Amino acid sequence: MRVLIFSNTYQPSTSGVVTSVTLFRQGLIDANHEVHLIVPQYEGYEDKDPYIFRFPALDLSDRIDISLVLPFQPLIEPTVRGIMPHIIHSQHPVWLGDLAVTFAHDLRVPLVFTFHTRYDEYAQSYVPIVAGLASRVAEEVVKRYMRQCTHIVAPTPAIRDLILHEYPIETPVSVVPSPVDLTRYQDLNTKRIRGEYGLDPYELLLYMGRVAKEKGLDFLIRAFAKVAAERPQARLLLVGDGPYRRALENLVQRLGLSNKVIFTGSVPHEEIPDYASAADLFVFSSVTDTQGLVLVEAMAAGVPVVAVEAPGPIDVLAEGGGVLVPTKEDAFVEAVLSLLMDEGRREEMGEEARRMAQRYSVSVTTKKMLAVYEEAMIAGRAGRK
Repeated sequence: MRVLIFSNTYQPSTSGVVTSVTLFRQGLIDANHEVHLIVPQYEGYEDKDPYIFRFPALDLSDRIDISLVLPFQPLIEPTVRGIMPHIIHSQHPVWLGDLAVTFAHDLRVPLVFTFHTRYDEYAQSYVPIVAGLASRVAEEVVKRYMRQCTHIVAPTPAIRDLILHEYPIETPVSVVPSPVDLTRYQDLNTKRIRGEYGLDPYELLLYMGRVAKEKGLDFLIRAFAKVAAERPQARLLLVGDGPYRRALENLVQRLGLSNKVIFTGSVPHEEIPDYASAADLFVFSSVTDTQGLVLVEAMAAGVPVVAVEAPGPIDVLAEGGGVLVPTKEDAFVEAVLSLLMDEGRREEMGEEARRMAQRYSVSVTTKKMLAVYEEAMIAGRAGRK
């Protein structure tokens, strides 16, 4: 099968979408399929892979987690027609996603779309003055997009249910979680990160991911302030970077937490397993993530999770490995304190988390994605008759 993936973000950028695309692509290649990418060009970054095609883009990563590839169809069309894909897989409903629709229709091939982000919640975070209007506009854009697709991929059952309830569409929706490379979690150096940041004697809470407004990190830091008041030995390590870092650093300073909260900035993705394994607890406060791939990365390292109740975390933690709490500071604080004070429960939950993470291996999730592709291709052939 010849697959063509369109994504508004890719390496060297780091995000859940980038990880998902990278690992699914490798899984498909390992299964003897041919996978091409249409992605943004980043200044100073070059690929040696002849199956990755980059096009000029405006880098918006200092504000949002995507780049705006100039949607100039004549520039991209020769590449797409040269590939002649059997199926097109879009990761976003705008920009390159729009071109994915155009080419799928022109070439009469099926179009699969992965619903990576709660776009309605995302819009509210960035346009708070008219949050309701922004949310409705985002919903309409996504709904129209999904109606033009052959098949929709939802990372969790809760997101599938949300799509079917909030976006009245006839397009089939299947659940395929984004994968985690579990082979990288076999020989972990649990002490290196603690030593590097001087955290050996402390109880360590960890967040990994983009430092952006929609991730709910204001909530997380305010909750941590209450945790630290009860547990002076607690520390919070924020791994990642993004446009909201300066605002959060100011908040940390105002709350008198500068000696308790550490911002690492961006770290190489291959070091994520060691960062994860250093923590006592992984804490997650985003309601916009459709899966929260970092939850699974923490669980793969045997670290229990405390997360707010949202469609992504609800399914990831449905069978154990962590605690779900309402999006209320006091409830979040209570859950964190309870686990910090009970080492035995943490260890038991960490082992549970490690077992649950096995469901997200590259091989398991790639088989599910291939089943979607095959179903989409059958539907595409039926539609052409």
